[in-house]
Amino acid sequence: MAKISMRGAVMRIRSIELAAAALLLPFAASCAAAQPAAPAATPAPVTKPLLRTQQTISGQPLRLPQGAAEVAAATVEIPVGGAIPIHRHAWSRLVYVEQGRIRIVNHDTGQALEFGEGQLIPEVVGQWHEGVVIGLEPVRLLVIDLVPPGVNNVEMRSAHPAR
Repeated sequence: MAKISMRGAVMRIRSIELAAAALLLPFAASCAAAQPAAPAATPAPVTKPLLRTQQTISGQPLRLPQGAAEVAAATVEIPVGGAIPIHRHAWSRLVYVEQGRIRIVNHDTGQALEFGEGQLIPEVVGQWHEGVVIGLEPVRLLVIDLVPPGVNNVEMRSAHPAR
């Protein structure tokens, strides 16, 4: 049996330690990577108030149906240069402007107001009005009515209104 000096034994042990470390390093790194990360904080929702009112854009109190009611919602798209013809509503209507700019002209009061993307309009009740696209972009609206079941909330004015 060959004799190994103390110095040789230490060198051999060091070589074995280095070889073991080299072999185990990738495993240790993969174990560290496999550790579940601390859960990321869930982003909190952001609420942006659009409107809180008790009246229409002409200052009238909101009017809701008495008794049974249903929600009726629709989108309306108006091309550039277009308009919603003169009409009125028996009950309050909310209109959200998704895209474009629109001018609401009230034919009973003479008032004209402009609204744009992201605005909520509490429309007038019982007053003749129209919506006219302004600018070079079409208008897209979301309209929401709370009405008696099966009832339409739009009355169009005839071409020759009685005066």
